[in-house]
Amino acid sequence: MHELAIATSLAETLIRYMKENAVKVTAAHLRIGPFSGIDPEALNFAWEPAVANFPGSGLEKCHLVIRMAKVKHSCRECGKCFEFDDWQIKCPSCGRETLHRESGSEFILESAEVQDV
Repeated sequence: MHELAIATSLAETLIRYMKENAVKVTAAHLRIGPFSGIDPEALNFAWEPAVANFPGSGLEKCHLVIRMAKVKHSCRECGKCFEFDDWQIKCPSCGRETLHRESGSEFILESAEVQDV
């Protein structure tokens, strides 16, 4: 389960941020693409054990807020852009099989909710 390694890395990043800014992170808002290879449920499950590796870090009450990203495609033929829940090949506008995937593999820490310490 590589989600534990991802959760641990995220925890390290948030701990560094908390130290640099003298704040406590109460929530981390993530955007995960369906083709990122990250299972959101497994990441949520791995979060608590990852945080447990850093006792006294201040992340004990931090929770993850995960938003799944849409898959964005653009058509190489007609130039239009579309959002889908999964992979597509055929352009819904011109009907050609010329779609290019623009996004869907991302794993982004979009924001964090913080409290002053």
